[in-house]
Amino acid sequence: MRSGSVFGSSAIVGMVAAAAMAASAGMVFAQDESEDSAATLSPYPTTEYAEGAREATVSDGGITVRVFQERRPKIDPDDDVPVFQVSVDGKLVLEHVGSASGMSMPGMSASIVEIDPTNDSKEVYLSNYTGGAHCCSEIVVAEKTAKGWVAVPVGAFDGDGDYLQDLDNDGVAEIVTVDNKFLYAFDCYACSAAPLVIQTVRDGAVVDLTKEPRFASAHRDWLKQLEEGADPDQRWKSPGFLAGWVAQSIRAGEGEQAFLALQKRWDSKTDEGEEVCLTGPDIDACRKQDLKVLKFPERLKLFLDQNGYTF
Repeated sequence: MRSGSVFGSSAIVGMVAAAAMAASAGMVFAQDESEDSAATLSPYPTTEYAEGAREATVSDGGITVRVFQERRPKIDPDDDVPVFQVSVDGKLVLEHVGSASGMSMPGMSASIVEIDPTNDSKEVYLSNYTGGAHCCSEIVVAEKTAKGWVAVPVGAFDGDGDYLQDLDNDGVAEIVTVDNKFLYAFDCYACSAAPLVIQTVRDGAVVDLTKEPRFASAHRDWLKQLEEGADPDQRWKSPGFLAGWVAQSIRAGEGEQAFLALQKRWDSKTDEGEEVCLTGPDIDACRKQDLKVLKFPERLKLFLDQNGYTF
C-alpha cells in the first residue's frame, strides 16, 4: 500500500532530514547551513566562513581547526576535496581528508566540543556534506587517545550535519541522528519516519548509547513529536510512518502496545503483501524456501527483529 506523505513538508525537514531533535527534550533542530556560513547557532565553538572565503578556522582551549578545500589529484583528480587540519598549541596533530561534494563552496564545518570525557582533551567534530538527494553529511570525530590523535568515522547521515546535542545536560555532547535504515524501507523518503539513534566516541571507537536508560525521556519526546507531526487521517495508512513509529515506540518502552495497535488498525484486506527473505535483507541472494509473501505488519516485525528492535 502506498500513500501520500503522512507529514507536512516542514515536518519532514525538521524530523527526518535534520535528524529530528526535539526542543521539548532540551534538543534543538539542526539549522540550515548556507554556502558561506557554518552553524552560527551552535552552542559550541564552530567554524564560520566569511563571505567569499575558501577556508575558515576555529580555536578553543589550545585546539585550532583549519578547514578548506583543495585539489589533491591522488585522492580525487576531478574535484577539490575537503581538508580538516587539527593543531594543538600550534603543532599539527591530525589531518583528515573527506569526500568531494562537487560544490564550489565548502559544505563543511568543525566544532570543538567535549564528547569523550575519559581523556584530557576536548574533541573536534567534523562535518562534510557530500551532496546527493537527501544525503549525506559525513561525520568524523577527531580525538586524543593514548596513541595520539585519531580520526574516528561515525557515519554518513541525512541532513546538514549538525547533530551535536547534550541530551542529559551533563556537559558532554552526544551525536543524535535517526536510523537511516527506515528511510525508503517501506515507502518514499518523505513518507517515512525513523527512530532516534544516539552515539558517541570513546577512546577512538564509536559507541552506541541509544538504549541507555538516561535517554528515556529523549525517546519519549521524539515519539511525541512523531505523533504530533503526523496527519491523523493518514497515519494508519502509511507504512513508512508506521514503521518508524513502532520502532520509536519500542525505544520509548511502548513497543508491544504500538504493534498491537498497528495490527488492529491496518487494512489487511487491501494489502496484497510483498515477497521478503526470512533470513536476511538481500532477496536476490535468498534461498527459494526462505522466500515468503507477507503483509505489512508481518514484514515490519521481521524487519524490526533483524535490526535489533525487539519488544
